[in-house]
Amino acid sequence: MVATLEQMLPILARLSASRAERRSLAELAAEAGRSPSSFQRAFSRLVGESPKQFTRRLQLECAAVLLLTTDDSVLDVAIAAGFESHEGFTRAFSKHFGRPPKDFRAHGAAQGLADDLRHAALLTHVGPCLHLFRASTSSPSPEHPAMHYDITQQSIEETTLLYKSARCEHAKVAQTLGAILPAVFGHATAEGIAMVGPPVTLYVEWGPGMVTIHAGMPVAPGATGKGDVEVAVLPAGDAAVAIHTGSYDGLGDAHAAIETYLHENGLQSGGPLREVYLTDPGEVPDPAEWKTQIIWPVKTAE
Repeated sequence: MVATLEQMLPILARLSASRAERRSLAELAAEAGRSPSSFQRAFSRLVGESPKQFTRRLQLECAAVLLLTTDDSVLDVAIAAGFESHEGFTRAFSKHFGRPPKDFRAHGAAQGLADDLRHAALLTHVGPCLHLFRASTSSPSPEHPAMHYDITQQSIEETTLLYKSARCEHAKVAQTLGAILPAVFGHATAEGIAMVGPPVTLYVEWGPGMVTIHAGMPVAPGATGKGDVEVAVLPAGDAAVAIHTGSYDGLGDAHAAIETYLHENGLQSGGPLREVYLTDPGEVPDPAEWKTQIIWPVKTAE
């Protein structure tokens, strides 16, 4: 019986893998071992939207990729994405992306996105489950052994980050990211901004009770923000880098390990620590396999 996000992830992965197929609420509930009403409540609580909303968003983002990467007609794209009519598809697409399919395709072509396979891949695989990144899927337990981190000093490239900022309690970081990341993704998609990497969170200010974060997506240079969606250029330089494998609940240990590394090696912070979510929870249901890159820029010797 599905009661936690971790238990729901296999269902989300299967929905993502077969996004053009129709799955009734009754079928999904039977797979989860719950009644339809009970499953819908659990799904909405854990995922943040109903099964119908989630499935429709999968279909629309699949359609967006087809519009950018094929010459298929809008009707063919609609049918391939699981819609039954041109009119219904156009209404749903316009509401979701802020412009009709033909305008979306033309805008993407003008921005040079038709050949940007990485952008298309991010639309396909990252978009549907953005609000699940950094979501807690299990409770910390003393049974989980401390993880050893192989920390190295590396050169990092300049990165243009499209982001929103927020200040929240430590315990509410995951909840806050669940609201920020989809908004940034939606702005990038609607404006034809090429996304070039997985979601990122910068810890700009860290206090005993509250934390200020900048969270968003790496994008192609020259991107512009709007409203509370902003753009920052993260400079190239040196950084201490580690990979955390496992549930997001253990990321605090990775932060501490890198802080210890800086202290033991006489290094000074050169900017805010950042988390890069290399694994999409919607594609890899097992939290034990999730990989998060931890990057802490350091000052270089003059």
